[in-house]
Amino acid sequence: MKKKNILVNAIGIQDSGGITILKKVLTEFIADKRGKYTLVCSSSDSIIEIRDEYLKQNNVDFLIIESSSFFYRLYFENIIFRKLIKIHNISLVYNFSGSVQLFLGIPQLTKIQNLLFFSKKLDSIYLKNRLLYTWVKQVLLKRQVLKLMLRFSNNLEIQSEHVKKCLSDFIDGSNKSFYIKSDIDVQKISFSQPKKYNFTNKIKFLYIVGPHFEYLHKNLSDFTKAMVSLNNLNIDFSISITLTKDQLISSRFWDQSLNEKTNFIGYVDNKNDINLLFDDNTILISTSIIETIGLHVVEGIKNGIVTITPDEAYSQSVYGENMIKYELFDCDLLLSAILKIISGETDCNYYIKVLQDDLMHNERLKYNSILEVFEEVI
Repeated sequence: MKKKNILVNAIGIQDSGGITILKKVLTEFIADKRGKYTLVCSSSDSIIEIRDEYLKQNNVDFLIIESSSFFYRLYFENIIFRKLIKIHNISLVYNFSGSVQLFLGIPQLTKIQNLLFFSKKLDSIYLKNRLLYTWVKQVLLKRQVLKLMLRFSNNLEIQSEHVKKCLSDFIDGSNKSFYIKSDIDVQKISFSQPKKYNFTNKIKFLYIVGPHFEYLHKNLSDFTKAMVSLNNLNIDFSISITLTKDQLISSRFWDQSLNEKTNFIGYVDNKNDINLLFDDNTILISTSIIETIGLHVVEGIKNGIVTITPDEAYSQSVYGENMIKYELFDCDLLLSAILKIISGETDCNYYIKVLQDDLMHNERLKYNSILEVFEEVI
C-alpha cells in the first residue's frame, strides 16, 4: 500500500481504559513507516505525558485542544477537520473516540468504544427502576445523535462479536463493514502465572471502576450487597476499590458498614500501579450490565487472579464459556459463587490458566493490528 496520511480523532479519550488502548495503537503507528499520523486529542495530564513520550517520533504528531464540550467538538470535527484534511493530505479519518463527521468526502473508520447507548437490556433496567428522566438524559439523547452520525460511517471497528449484535438492535448494519479487532496484547509473555491462593488467610476482593461509577450500567449495588452478606458470615476479608472514601460516602450504592474493611485506592491510571492491585488471594468481581470488552476483567485474567462476572453476552463473547458467572441483580448467586471458590471447590490455579487460554484463543481470531484494517478501508 502506498504512503498514507491518517487523521486520528481521539477527542474525549481520558479514562484509563481509553488511554491504555490508545497507547497500544500508538505502538502500531510508530512501527508503520509508510504512514503519517496526526492525532487530535483533548488536553489532560495523561495525554500530555503521551505527547511528550512520542515527541521524537517522525511519523506521529499531536494536536491538543483545550475544550471537548459537545458544541465545540461538533464545530472542530466538522469544520476544522476539513482544513486539516487539506493541509495534511489526509486519506482516512480514524475516529478512535467513536464519533463521525458529516460530508468530509474521504473514508472514515469509527471505533465503537461504548455500548451504554446501544443496549436494550440497559434500557429496560432504567425503565424498570422508573428512571425515565435519567435514561433520556444519559442514554436516549446521545443515542439519537450517535445513530445519526453512524449513518455517515460505513466502516466500524468493534472489539467483539457481541458489539455488532447490540448495534444491530438500533442501526441498519446491512450496508456497513464491521472489523473485529483485538485491543489486547495476547503474547504469552504478557500473561502472569496464577497467583497463590490459601483461603484460610485473609481474602482480598478487588473492584475496579472509574469516575462514572454512579451510572446504572456499572451496577455497584450488586457488589456492595454481596460484600455485606459476606461480612455477616464473619469471613476474614478486605476490599480494594478504585474510588475515594469521599466518593463512596456520598453514594447511594455503598454501605458504610464496609468502610473499615475497605482500602479506598482512588482513580488509578498508571499501569504499574494497576498491576500492584493483583495480589495473591485476590478475587476480582465485575458487576457491569454491559461492556464492549471490560479491560478491568481482561487485566485481572492476564495478571493471574480469580475473576467473577455477570452471565451476560459480553462475558461469553470476550472471556469465554469457562468464566465463573452469576445472574445480574441476584446477589445470593454472586455470594454463592464467591463461597464456592473460597470453600476450595474451585482449583484456582487451573481455573486461571483456562481463562488465560480462552482469552488468548478468542483474541487471536480477530484483527491483530489496526494497520490491517486501514489497508482494507482505504
